[in-house]
Amino acid sequence: MKLRRLLTLAMAAQVIVTAVALLASYAVTGAGFGMPEIIALIASGAVAVLLARFCARRIETSQQKQAAAQLAEQAQASAQMTQAVIKTALDAFVQTDANGIVLEWSFQAEALTGWTRQEALGTDAVDLLVAEPLRDGFRQRMMRLLPELSNTPIGIRFEATLLHREGDEILIEASSTALQIGGRTVINSFVKDVTQKRAAEEQLIQAQKMEAVGQLTGGIAHEFNNMLTVITGTIEILADAVKDNPPLATITKLISEAADRGAALTSSLLSFARKQALQPAEIDVNDLLEELAKLLLATFDKNIEIVTRLDGKIWLAFADRGQLSSALLNLAINARDAMLDGGRLTLATRNVVFGVREAVAVGAGYAGDYVEIEIADTGTGIPQAILERIFDPFFSTKDVGKGTGLGLSMVFGFVKQSGGGIKVNSTEGRGTTFTIYLPKAETSTLRPAGYDERKVVGGTETILCVEDDRDVRQFVTVQLQSLGYKVIPAANAAEALAIAGAGTPFDLLFTDIVMAGALNGRELADEMVAMRPSLRVLFTSGYAHDAPHGPGHVTMGAPLLPKPYRKAELARMLRRSLDTAVDAAGDPIPTPYSVQADVEDFLHKHSSDLDGR
Repeated sequence: MKLRRLLTLAMAAQVIVTAVALLASYAVTGAGFGMPEIIALIASGAVAVLLARFCARRIETSQQKQAAAQLAEQAQASAQMTQAVIKTALDAFVQTDANGIVLEWSFQAEALTGWTRQEALGTDAVDLLVAEPLRDGFRQRMMRLLPELSNTPIGIRFEATLLHREGDEILIEASSTALQIGGRTVINSFVKDVTQKRAAEEQLIQAQKMEAVGQLTGGIAHEFNNMLTVITGTIEILADAVKDNPPLATITKLISEAADRGAALTSSLLSFARKQALQPAEIDVNDLLEELAKLLLATFDKNIEIVTRLDGKIWLAFADRGQLSSALLNLAINARDAMLDGGRLTLATRNVVFGVREAVAVGAGYAGDYVEIEIADTGTGIPQAILERIFDPFFSTKDVGKGTGLGLSMVFGFVKQSGGGIKVNSTEGRGTTFTIYLPKAETSTLRPAGYDERKVVGGTETILCVEDDRDVRQFVTVQLQSLGYKVIPAANAAEALAIAGAGTPFDLLFTDIVMAGALNGRELADEMVAMRPSLRVLFTSGYAHDAPHGPGHVTMGAPLLPKPYRKAELARMLRRSLDTAVDAAGDPIPTPYSVQADVEDFLHKHSSDLDGR
C-alpha cells in the first residue's frame, strides 16, 4: 500500500511539474506551442518513466520479500503442524533415508523400541531393530519395496517382527511413504505395535476352533448316547435272564461295564463341549478325590508324588459331580504342568464354617457351612503380576495350541454357579494352592452304608412317551411297561399334539429334547402344559444344549434325565416327577406341616414366666 501511494504521488508530481513547465514557457515567450514546450514535455515524460521504473522495481522487490516471508511462515507452520501430528500420534514415527539411516525418531518410537532419540539418530534402523540373523534378509526386502514406495503416492503397509532394546520380539504394522527432498529420498513410516492384537486374534481363532470341535463333539455324543441308552437298558434285561448261568452272567457284566465306560466317555465329551446341564446333588468329595488320585497315579509321571489328606468326617457337598470332577482334573493337570521336574501334588478336604466376612473374602455366596477342597503343588508358582488375571477368559500362559485359556475361567464359573467360592495362593519357585469351597448339602450326615440309590419303584400311571429314535422309543416303551406304567408312544411332537388334541388322558409327558420336526421337546412341553397346566413333564436328552431350565418357559424347573440311563434311574426320575404335588394350575402344593412344636414351645415359655414370678 505504501509503494502504491508513492507511485500515485510521483505521477501527480510529474503532472504538476509538466503543467508548471508549460505555463512558465508560455509566460516567457508569450507564443504558442514551440520548442521549449516540446523540451518540457520530453523532460516531463523522462521523469515519469524514471519514476515509474523506480516505483515498479520497489514494488516488485517488496512483493518478492513478502512472498518469501509468507512461504517461510507457511513452511514453519507446516513444519510445526507436522511435528504436532508426529508428537500427538498414537503410532511411532520413524524417518530414514534410502539407506536406512535414521533422520527422525518420535517419542512414541522411544516407547515402542526402548531406544532414545539421541541413540537412534544417525544409526542404521535395521541394525537397531532387527535381530542379527535376519538383517540381510530384511535389507533385501526393504530394497525391493523402495521402488514400489517411490511409485506409489499413497505408500504401502506391511508387517514385520522387530526387536525391543530388552530383547523381546515386537510384531509391528508399518505404513510407509517415500518423498524426494533436495535430490534425496526420504522414507516416512508410522509404526504401531500389533503384538497383543495378533495374540487376541489367534486366541479367538483357537476359541472358535474349539467351539466348532465342541459342536461336532456334542452332536456325536448325542447320537452315541441314544445307542448307549438301548445297550445299557437291554443289558439289564439280559443280565436278569442269565443270572443263573455264571458264564453268561460274566459276559453280560463285561458288556454292562463297557457300556458304563462309553457313557462316561460321552459325558466327558459333553462336558468338554459345555453342553451338559448343571445337575447339583449330594456328593461325597472324599470318594471323588480318591478316584481322582487313582487316575493321577496311573497317568502322571512317577516323579510326581500324589498325597491325599482327607477329613474322615467330611460333610456331603451340594454340587454337580461331573463338573466338579472336571474342575479338579483341570487343576491337577495345571499342577502337573508346573512340576516338569517332579514334585508333590496334595489333595485335601475339611469342613469349614464361614461368617459373613470369611464368606466375602473367598467369594462364597453366603455365610454358613462349606466343604473345602484343596489342591496344592510344589511347582514353579504363578507370578504376582498375573495372579489376578488367571481366571480371566482366554488368559493363558501356555503356548498356542496347548490351551484355550478357558480352563480356570470354567472352574471359576462352575464354583460360583454352585454357590461356592475359590481362592488361590502362590509363591514363585515354591508352588500354588487352589482352594475350592462348596456349600454343604442339606443332609448333615453321610448316607447310611446300606443306602441303595438304584432301588426300583414303578407305578400305574399313563405316560406319553415322545422319542424320534425308533430303537430308543421301543426300548423305553418296554422299560416303562415293565415298571407297571401304561405307555402311549409318539415318534415326534406332531403325533404327541394329535394324541393330546384327541383328549387322550395321560399323567406325564416323557419327551426327548432334541427331535426332528417343527417343534423340539421343550417347545412341545410348553404347548402341552399351556393346554393342561397340571401336566407333569420329564425331559431326557443325550445333548442338553437346549436345556429345559431356561427362564421364560412354562416348563422351567422340569427335571431332566440324561442319556444313557439305567432302569433304576428312569424309575426314580418318574416317581420324582409324578409324586410332586401340584394344583390344577400346575403350581406346587406346599407340604403340610404341624404347628404343634410351636404351640408347645410357646406354652413352655409361658409356664416358665409364670414360675419365675
